[in-house]
Amino acid sequence: MKIGIVIPARLQSERLPNKVLKPFLGKVMIEHVWKRANLIHEKVEIVVATDSSEIKKVCETFGANVMLTSNNHQNGLSRTGEIAKTLNWDFYIILQADEILIDPKNLEFLIKTIKEKNSSPFYNLITNLKKTTELNDRNVVKCLIRTDNSLINIFRLSGSIASEATQMVFTKKVCGLFAISHKCLNEIIDLPAQIVETNESIEQMKLIELNYQVQGVEVKDNYPSVNTELEANEVLEILSQDPYQKLILTQIF
Repeated sequence: MKIGIVIPARLQSERLPNKVLKPFLGKVMIEHVWKRANLIHEKVEIVVATDSSEIKKVCETFGANVMLTSNNHQNGLSRTGEIAKTLNWDFYIILQADEILIDPKNLEFLIKTIKEKNSSPFYNLITNLKKTTELNDRNVVKCLIRTDNSLINIFRLSGSIASEATQMVFTKKVCGLFAISHKCLNEIIDLPAQIVETNESIEQMKLIELNYQVQGVEVKDNYPSVNTELEANEVLEILSQDPYQKLILTQIF
């Protein structure tokens, strides 16, 4: 089974424009993500997929393999669908370019899960929420799961009438790291965007709305991605102070 990693990247982020080229401790965000992906022990092909010649130029300075795509894509899943026609892997792990604190161990765990189970066309990392304020934070994508960790629904704002304490038990955070099989990607990529997918701006909802199983892969760590300037500042603080994150930094820079 051939598994590879795609890092979709664009400049036109609505909430924080040009964020993938935003510097953190002297290195742009996408360089952090690329080099963390390269820390995994099982070496796999890693490709940055972008429509930006500026991103391509920057990525090539630190040795990234970059493929240029159309500028018509609305999300990473769509962008991956274009380059999949050339790559022809069995599974595509899509690592969002704003997952600057991604733990390489979680990448390895996802690869291991795909190889050992290979029972679902789509896998998504999930983890616990840390604070009740995340329940109604639009920047934190959340989900409800079945007992087998398959996802029932994905959303940004909680619509539950249960207490916050109860919701914190049965609500999970959806991480910006997921994987899709080549067969499934081929089946969905040219289908029109779905209603919830579009209105909630959650690309994984396309799978659920089309009745595909989305399998949650639960991990312990819950590090924020970067969607806003506030989150960028939070990430910078974690990079500077968290012992584990500082250890990762010493391995890549």
